[in-house]
Amino acid sequence: MATDQPMQLRKLAHIHLGVDGGAEKFFVRLAGALARKGVEQIAFIRPDRPWRDELAKHCDVREMKFSRSHIKRHLIRWTIARQISAFGATATLGWMSPASKWLPKPRPGMRTFLRLGDWPDGFHTYGNVQDLIGNTPEIIRQAIEMGWPESRAHVISNFVDPLPANIAPVKRADFNTPEDATILIHLGRFVGRKRFDLVVKAIAGLPESVHAWLIGDGELLEETKALAVSLGVTDRVHFLGWQRDPSPFLKSADILLCPTDEEPLGNIVLEGWNAGLPVVATASPGPSWLIDDGINGLLSRCGDVNALTASIRRVLSSEVLRQALVQGGDAKLAAQYSEVGVVKAYDRLLTSPRHA
Repeated sequence: MATDQPMQLRKLAHIHLGVDGGAEKFFVRLAGALARKGVEQIAFIRPDRPWRDELAKHCDVREMKFSRSHIKRHLIRWTIARQISAFGATATLGWMSPASKWLPKPRPGMRTFLRLGDWPDGFHTYGNVQDLIGNTPEIIRQAIEMGWPESRAHVISNFVDPLPANIAPVKRADFNTPEDATILIHLGRFVGRKRFDLVVKAIAGLPESVHAWLIGDGELLEETKALAVSLGVTDRVHFLGWQRDPSPFLKSADILLCPTDEEPLGNIVLEGWNAGLPVVATASPGPSWLIDDGINGLLSRCGDVNALTASIRRVLSSEVLRQALVQGGDAKLAAQYSEVGVVKAYDRLLTSPRHA
């Protein structure tokens, strides 16, 4: 019987300048998984991040102020490089493009990587990046088309933690939602590409027993609320704000929506599968890669509210389809997006010989 091979990676440094969102959640999740495998880690982050204490359970956290001043920038990079060297890291992993400008120069015994969870926006700050990691093939495809060497570009996707059995679903009554309602849930930043407006418009065309929980915050929040007012669905569209842990809300919902226009991955698809929900999405790059239409989710054209509404109606009208999508999502999550597989992929890459 096959057994797990011991981790080759022993010491890893992270640089992460993010605030609070899906990338940050996965960062903490990966750090925890690596720590459980015996990898020592240090992380350089901005001060007062809301996930700082959770991250500190898994690695040594170094809070720093990342100045844009030309002189201070060189001092900060030198300080980071010195601390990484003293720590003895054999790899440094930057998270998203803003971290690239703070990566130390690679040296014998220490390689540098940059992980992207969104589209590349140019390589002008990538001078110290040896290899790119994208969490979808489309991200890497775009990077290669822009001129990044294919031999130094790799795909490693995300994983999600199983929901703890003791997490109780939120009470629907606490959010003015009837107990017998069917709840559609969508999570993310209220920005254009997330298309919260499509959910509001879909609700207007669905039975009155269908409600929507919209979780998040952002620049288009008030505009989306105004849309709900104009369509007369304020009693069925509930704005629940940003939630650090959406698990109790997912456990209380019925259908996960991912109606985005430009989604590199669609981590909420994984979250929906993880919570045992059928997933209804639009065919942006990430969901199209994750979802086998009709097997573990339903896909419709981006921006087409009628097609999105029709997909939702299909799930509402067929318990057989709903169960099939849930089972399909669970199977794909276990087969391709498990913690074990993703951690092994990082271990192989971060300890592999450098390609020219």
